[in-house]
Amino acid sequence: MKINDLAVRIGGQAGDGSLATGEILSRYFRRIGFYVATDKDFPSRIRGGHTSYAIRGAQKKIYSIGDRIDALLSFDEDSISLHIDEIEPGGVVIYDNSRKDIEINREDIKKIKIPLANIARKELGIELIKNTMALGVISHLFHFDEVIMKETIKDTYKNKSEKIIEENLRAFDIGVEKSKGLPLMENYSLQILRGEDDTLLLMGNEAIGLGALAAGCRFIAAYPITPASDVLEFLSKHLPERGGVAIQAESEIAAINMAVGAAYAGLRAMAVTSGPGFDLKTEGIGLASMIEQPVVILDAQRAGPSTGLPTKTEQSDINHAIYGGHGDKARIVIAPGNVEEAFYFSFQAFNLSEKFQVPVIILSDELISWNKQVVKKFDLKSLKIERGKLELNPSDKGKEFPRYSLEDDGISYRTIPGIEKGIHLETGDEHDIYGHITENPVNRVKMMEKRMKKIELMKKELFPSIVEGEGEVAIISMGSTMGPIIEAMERLPKNIKFIRVRTLFPFLDDVKENLKDVKIAFVVEQNYLGQLEDLVKLNTGFRNTVGIRKYDGRSFRPGIIERKIREVMGW
Repeated sequence: MKINDLAVRIGGQAGDGSLATGEILSRYFRRIGFYVATDKDFPSRIRGGHTSYAIRGAQKKIYSIGDRIDALLSFDEDSISLHIDEIEPGGVVIYDNSRKDIEINREDIKKIKIPLANIARKELGIELIKNTMALGVISHLFHFDEVIMKETIKDTYKNKSEKIIEENLRAFDIGVEKSKGLPLMENYSLQILRGEDDTLLLMGNEAIGLGALAAGCRFIAAYPITPASDVLEFLSKHLPERGGVAIQAESEIAAINMAVGAAYAGLRAMAVTSGPGFDLKTEGIGLASMIEQPVVILDAQRAGPSTGLPTKTEQSDINHAIYGGHGDKARIVIAPGNVEEAFYFSFQAFNLSEKFQVPVIILSDELISWNKQVVKKFDLKSLKIERGKLELNPSDKGKEFPRYSLEDDGISYRTIPGIEKGIHLETGDEHDIYGHITENPVNRVKMMEKRMKKIELMKKELFPSIVEGEGEVAIISMGSTMGPIIEAMERLPKNIKFIRVRTLFPFLDDVKENLKDVKIAFVVEQNYLGQLEDLVKLNTGFRNTVGIRKYDGRSFRPGIIERKIREVMGW
């Protein structure tokens, strides 16, 4: 029997309601005290094209949907052909055969065919509501608590009309009723574990938005782009309540320059984008580096180059985030590995940016940005806003404020426009301590060394790598690959060390230290060229690496990692 661990994939054409059904199911899992991991897969269009949503609920903490699913709810035949092999032996496929009946060629699973769309039209006059009816079928087959599921449905549609809520509750009841007499999934048991009061169900973009609010961000500018737009939408609702401003800019270039301008005016500011937009923001980020203006940029990575796969995941912006743009410059690049870290990294990004007066790039990816996890409520009392050397009451230092004064730590005092005795210039040209343009070679050396001196200082306050396990075999990764890696390690011999890199630039010395006793390291990443692998080699001198790479736009599964390591190691 499989206890307290259930993975369901819901599939159909875009517009069939697969994502809405998955949202309700993930909320139900949270309500009964489960951890949740999800994985959305949908096309970059509004209607048509295959869409699926995998939701896993489990008693143990999880960050991955795993290798196999226990149930496939299929609204179309494409879902059968694409996902039938994912079903665990002993699992079930529930197929809506309203449009077409097909043969399902698996003898080791239960097969349930039910004309959900036809029933919805006949009973309620609305075909689309078949998705809520399907929840009734799943609930009955897997012994869900129907009272809690109904509460979840009501909560999901609480902002809709009473009629819509009642229609969905009626659809759920019909689904339960039509399931009576179908073979129950007796080999599964889901127990109600605990309440939900101390947890949140969030996707990474929401966590980043919350982190920004907690940090005192009061300005965001962005041009709509998947998968980053949710941050703009989230802050558009909540910034005005706090006296802040959210702007949908006319272009990516305008957005970054607006954010830099807002930071110059004294606001904590950010811009959010994905790969194609990040390309266009490169010049603006360079400007922020030259004028030492704190600003936070989110790059929610997707598959590229160019438009690429707008709704698929990848980790191929590493080199661009670190090296993008001309000239030598100081910046920070950090990579959260899960939704919880997305919140805390977002909060600290603003502190780091102001403390060191550099752009801070949060390198997320589609899997973190769009998918949901259950996290403990954030510890807001532990968070402290640090604005660095922000001088709001300059002493009398002459007619102009020495904005770029040559301090021992490389960090000058800064002020904002309108402050008495704070007059200074900020320009993208090389400048003296007051911001005046100059090409004097002696000044150039001093200013360049001042800006770059901060890099070593930053290292002391950035996010160290997380290390789990020990042994002469290591796995190295960054970002969302942590989930499937942890599950793969549970199946492999115990003498494996997992090194998760969280700061990509400046690269921290702890990675080299953690590789000291390692004989071979597997670098798991979602790109073709092995950008993280090259970064590790460059900064540690460690050469005996094996790349495990995926670049089809879909996330890793634990089995892929496990099989590759066993193959190389002969286990």
